[in-house]
Amino acid sequence: MILDLFPLKTGVWSLGMDAVFDQGLYEELFQLNARMQTGDQIWERKDHNIFDGHSPRCQTLQAAVLSKVQELLGPNGRVVHVQGREVVRASGVEIMPHNDEDECDVQAVYFPFGPELDDDLRLMPQVNQFAPNGFAICNPAWRSSGFAGLLMPWESPSKFWIKPHRGLLIAFDARAIHFQKPYFGEQPFMNILFNIKVERIHG
Repeated sequence: MILDLFPLKTGVWSLGMDAVFDQGLYEELFQLNARMQTGDQIWERKDHNIFDGHSPRCQTLQAAVLSKVQELLGPNGRVVHVQGREVVRASGVEIMPHNDEDECDVQAVYFPFGPELDDDLRLMPQVNQFAPNGFAICNPAWRSSGFAGLLMPWESPSKFWIKPHRGLLIAFDARAIHFQKPYFGEQPFMNILFNIKVERIHG
């Protein structure tokens, strides 16, 4: 018997939100971000939760995202808490490698801004690409001394690239190292983060 142990589960979806909805969401959260920032770095901001019930758009997005996250969790898990925030980056700014296991169990990222997906093409060839502003999801041991060692025949690469598009949602184990290459564009780029606490209900 051969066992395929310890996978890093990740979900990638086109959420199908309307472009007008996403533009309104972007504008709303961009204004919120300006009020919340306390310094020049993207993490220097007042503590807040965009899913606190004050924004109908955020509540609509949350419902759509959590239905997909439940697909990732399957019948043995459920969401018990969600905290959300917006991350706004100007041209040239990147997100350095880190994980979020101290804040959540699953992290989801939604992109309300970016190039449009082509509904006539398969999703993964469009989004699984290296590009400026590329989002990388990595093996939790990515920064270990063994990173540059032999890739065994059954192993996949330690890094999986996602090219952000408008309407794209990704969700992954928060223990995974992730980062985002510098963004280059005139309009600031936005990620909407879902920091999700889950519980195992049986099994």
